[in-house]
Amino acid sequence: MKTRLYILILLGLSPVSLFAQAAPSEPGLANELLIIIYVIAALMLWVTYFLWKVSIHLKKYMRGEFETEEQKMYDSRSFWEKFFQIKPVGTDRDVVMDHEYDGIRELDNPAPPWFMAGFYITIVIAVIYFIRFSVTGDGPTQEEEYLAEMAKFEVKVSEAVAEQGADVDENTVTLLTESTDIDKGKRIYLTNCKICHMDAGAGGTGPNLTDQYWLHGGGIKNIFKTVKYGVISKGMNSWKGTLTPLQIQQVSSYIMSLEGTNPPGGIDPQGEIWVPEDIPAVIDSLEQVQDTVVNE
Repeated sequence: MKTRLYILILLGLSPVSLFAQAAPSEPGLANELLIIIYVIAALMLWVTYFLWKVSIHLKKYMRGEFETEEQKMYDSRSFWEKFFQIKPVGTDRDVVMDHEYDGIRELDNPAPPWFMAGFYITIVIAVIYFIRFSVTGDGPTQEEEYLAEMAKFEVKVSEAVAEQGADVDENTVTLLTESTDIDKGKRIYLTNCKICHMDAGAGGTGPNLTDQYWLHGGGIKNIFKTVKYGVISKGMNSWKGTLTPLQIQQVSSYIMSLEGTNPPGGIDPQGEIWVPEDIPAVIDSLEQVQDTVVNE
């Protein structure tokens, strides 16, 4: 008997071991799903063992191997046999009801304990639910739960937008000066830009990025716009489909940090010297102040 039991246990555990080995090779198989598979496999093993034990008892009963009477056999059932309302076949005559239909007689069998326990538990849960949500009002309504979930979702969306810089464009972009942003911009540059502009921005197929001359305008907004949309006629790709707005902002800020570094092997300047838009206004203001002072 023990040998058969061990064989059943090994057969029952074999699918669990197969699932455990196959799980890592299947991407997306969550741990929760694995736990459910293990529980189901364990329940199947237990049910198999339980049915096997019941079949052994039935065989002994049919062979007359029990020396005790049926009632004693009924009273000596195990906990699980009582829990699932399993009893010897011969004891059915004790619960046969008086009425009969077409030779069919009905047994007065009560519901098994597991069913009654589940039934009473659902009643208790229903009462608690009714008191909490309909009497005291302590529990949130469906509308309140919906609004709370939507608020959490909006927070997550805002965080994702801020993280990816989705609200940054060529009109709102600002220069980043934090070392972490500059380092990230440098990594992006070395991955995507150095093939045309060289490691230090000295220029090659693309123009020199370390001088004051720019073909399409300098400053963070113009550089951001050039990186985002590209200049197809000059062989400059558009990176808006590859890089996020935040990444474009970071690499643009890194490019601006290269000005004046004068790396060896830099190519000749191209374009025109870039003068920030606010510089002429500042110069005009200073000239007005100077004229006022002279006149006085």
